[in-house]
Amino acid sequence: MKSLLVLVILMGFCAADALADDFRCPNGNIVSSGDSISTVAVKCDKPDFVARREEPVENDYGRTMYIEVQEWTYTRGSTLIHTLEFRNGILTRIRTGGFVQ
Repeated sequence: MKSLLVLVILMGFCAADALADDFRCPNGNIVSSGDSISTVAVKCDKPDFVARREEPVENDYGRTMYIEVQEWTYTRGSTLIHTLEFRNGILTRIRTGGFVQ
């Protein structure tokens, strides 16, 4: 029973997205968390897919504001899917996970 629990926990770690602070673009340039969307656009090739949405955020005064969130997905040059998340034009999260099909 103990070995089954360990196996389930290990499988959960393997399935989770890996988080990173840097991303090597398909053209070889490197971008990092904190870079502006314009810097990433200049350094990296065009992403394979772009998703845009607005997310509600409550400010210190209890008012709801909306921030723009963009996710740029890269699949070229790798067997893994890489997703760069921008919040209000700043690269805040780099995820690597899943295989390119």
